[in-house]
Amino acid sequence: MKPYFLIIICSIICCAQAVHGGKVTALVEGISEENSIYEVSVIDSEIKAIESGEKYKFRVGLGDRSDHYIGREIQANAVFYSNQWHLESIFPITGVGSKAYYDLNEKFHRMVKPMSRRNFVQEDDYIIAFSGINQEGDFFQFKDFLGKAVVINFIFTRCQAMEMCPASTRRMSILQDKAREIGLEDLHFLSITFDSEYDSPGILKQYGKSYDIEFDTFTFMTAKPLWVEDLMRYFGIITIEEDGTINHTMATLLIDQKGRIHYRKEGSVWKVDDFLARAQELLEK
Repeated sequence: MKPYFLIIICSIICCAQAVHGGKVTALVEGISEENSIYEVSVIDSEIKAIESGEKYKFRVGLGDRSDHYIGREIQANAVFYSNQWHLESIFPITGVGSKAYYDLNEKFHRMVKPMSRRNFVQEDDYIIAFSGINQEGDFFQFKDFLGKAVVINFIFTRCQAMEMCPASTRRMSILQDKAREIGLEDLHFLSITFDSEYDSPGILKQYGKSYDIEFDTFTFMTAKPLWVEDLMRYFGIITIEEDGTINHTMATLLIDQKGRIHYRKEGSVWKVDDFLARAQELLEK
């Protein structure tokens, strides 16, 4: 077995390459030091200092740490600072549910691609099957929510417009709390990012924690950018990247236990008590 070795910059050439960093694909073979060090076998690398086929140790920041990645292939950004290499923005490639993730979303893409942006889903429409990656780095399918009511919104974690994504996420958190208070155990929440190049599972988890969200009934979703674009087209969310941010429309949906859109509220302003009452009515039928 080849020895693992911690990558440390020791030459001007290596340092110059490392400052820029790049993407690596690797198999996670072990995690140590309170999940802060990933021992990996590199499959592919954009960085000359990191060779494919070799084994390395990378430091991983708190937001990207997860023991769910052991034995799985990942893609991440490798960045050099503080005299060592770090992995950031980690996305899983393989794992339980990965085949359905690729197959379902390719099928979803073929169905949605011809759709006009004006022809998005409305109330009483059933949701087409799709799959995503949650805040733990695990694959899931939308059908996992069948039998429950689901509130869906669309966000990105770098949003600076306080009346947009931050306000919507605060309402989702408050709605989760109120649902618990009245015993709505079958109300779930799904926040889909449209900034999947940045919003890795780890970043989404840290974002959720910052709003005191409990993950047992709350799922943050990311996916390949192409498939996220498909979802935005399907759900009627317009996004435009401009001046380093993403300008976007907003909508919040309540899905019934059969996967049908029960209620759709356009815009950034919606009332927690309104959605709570509608969800309670659904679940008490």
